[in-house]
Amino acid sequence: MSPYVKASGLLFSTALLVASSAALATVNKPSATTSSPLSRVRMIRRNTLPQHVIVVVQENRSVDNLFQGFPGADTQNYGLNSKNQKVPLTQIALGASYDPSHAHGAFVTECNANLSGVCAMNGFDKEPCQNCPANTAYTYVNPNDITQYTMLASQYGLADHVLQPNEGPSQPGHVYLIAGQSGTIGTHWYMSENPLPRHSPPDDCLAQPNHTVLQIDMTTPYPGVEGNAVFPCIDPTPTILDELDQKHIEWRYYTSGLGSIWTAPYAVKHLYDNAADRARVIVPETNIISDIKKNALQPVSYVIPSGHNSDHPGKDNNGGPAWVASIVNAVGANSNYWPNTVIFVVWDDWGGWYDHYVPSHPSNPFGGTPDPYEYGFRVPLLAIGMTAKNAVDHTPRSSAAILHFIEDVFGLASLGTLDAQSDDLFGMFNFGSQYHAFKRIPTPGITPDTYLRRAPDTTPVDDD
Repeated sequence: MSPYVKASGLLFSTALLVASSAALATVNKPSATTSSPLSRVRMIRRNTLPQHVIVVVQENRSVDNLFQGFPGADTQNYGLNSKNQKVPLTQIALGASYDPSHAHGAFVTECNANLSGVCAMNGFDKEPCQNCPANTAYTYVNPNDITQYTMLASQYGLADHVLQPNEGPSQPGHVYLIAGQSGTIGTHWYMSENPLPRHSPPDDCLAQPNHTVLQIDMTTPYPGVEGNAVFPCIDPTPTILDELDQKHIEWRYYTSGLGSIWTAPYAVKHLYDNAADRARVIVPETNIISDIKKNALQPVSYVIPSGHNSDHPGKDNNGGPAWVASIVNAVGANSNYWPNTVIFVVWDDWGGWYDHYVPSHPSNPFGGTPDPYEYGFRVPLLAIGMTAKNAVDHTPRSSAAILHFIEDVFGLASLGTLDAQSDDLFGMFNFGSQYHAFKRIPTPGITPDTYLRRAPDTTPVDDD
């Protein structure tokens, strides 16, 4: 039984799922109206576009796991196992102690693709998960634990056909969210895993010399060949942050700690080597609240949570819904920002949890066909703001669409990576024609100021 009252039945057949995933490459090919900032923005009055974009990045959840049964969303309450038997999804707490693997190998196992790279989606019972009961991946979060997320989805927009750009864990996933790829320029190798040795931060350009990270050869077909381990300080060029720098558009990257696998600019060599860019990486992450209150919000902000507020499974990390709602509440309470700010909330990877939606592969400039590392399973995406459409958006895309949005809002060139193979998310908004009066999201016992009074959470984030 669904935890929600469904607006309509949305259990798709396998044939329809394969067709919808195959449509991703077709629907999201660049076109004159979606890939060019000038042509796109000519259709919309410049003064109706947002002046501020906040990207809140949470951790490790699939759509079926986090928004199971949400009205109008494409979710399924069962999955198939490796014997093609139906396995009902069971309910768990957001802070449950189970932490399924989400390494590239775990994706390959769960996907269980045929020779054409099309996932059968029936390998989740073979998911690596230490000290976990059987079928741990076939679960969904108790909706009572995510009240603020469902309220945000109900008041604003939820995109339910958003694929994780990469087929792997957090560090490459976070790099994709600023670069649309995870490889050093001039090579055909992409960072594909988290650094080794595990549990030994820092894990980026601050790491000890013995730290390495595996890469994947993008010239090989799916599931690819991993190897060529390098120091975890790669150099994808350009990133969206470089393009903002070139246009003299300010940005901030709020994070709970330097050296974390979630702090993408510190994993990118040229950003780390640039003192001005290092200064734009702000610790602790709660400074986003104080900057909003001080009217010091910059045009583009990324917000990376502490472990407790991250939704990352395995460590009673259940503070995420109130944390995200508090950022929205801080913006909504400031009349200087609510009319001109868009907030995206996206999860960096699927976390190893079951999802029924069949992912596809994008066009790969390196020649590996099917692409060995792109795309991953679905992740939720919330679009919040005064002009956000109150709807569930079913457009097939990857979360690199956020990069395309920033490009088109601020008149930047395309990075030419996965941003160019997705839409720009403008379809989730009615710029200039629809306005939401701000309505505070209840967070019992917590206000935005609560985070400013607390000591910074310096607990090391999980390394997967």
